[in-house]
Amino acid sequence: MTSDLEDLLQRITGATGADGELDRLIAERLEPSDPPQAVPDYTASVDSCLGLIARVLPGWAWHVGFGPRGIFPYATLQDDRDRFEALAPTVPLALLQTAVQACRALALRGEGRPRPSG
Repeated sequence: MTSDLEDLLQRITGATGADGELDRLIAERLEPSDPPQAVPDYTASVDSCLGLIARVLPGWAWHVGFGPRGIFPYATLQDDRDRFEALAPTVPLALLQTAVQACRALALRGEGRPRPSG
């Protein structure tokens, strides 16, 4: 499971914008128990990313802004125990990086992947 998440994180980190194939992988690896009928445009839509985070990491808080140089967007994702940060070419990609980082950390601790709610 963690190798799938590590691979997914590498793919998201290397992405530069919207990518339908990457959207499909995100749906398969993060929402496997109840994948959406139509794959959401995670890599292009902040709303799709926030919906994913609400399903797989319920209760986690997110924040977006611009990095220290004011050029690239960044995102943070945290709960009462962990905090993850990412800088990316787009807001959706930054949010996705933090979501996968969080899921990977939970899996590495043996807490498993959060189960989608809904």
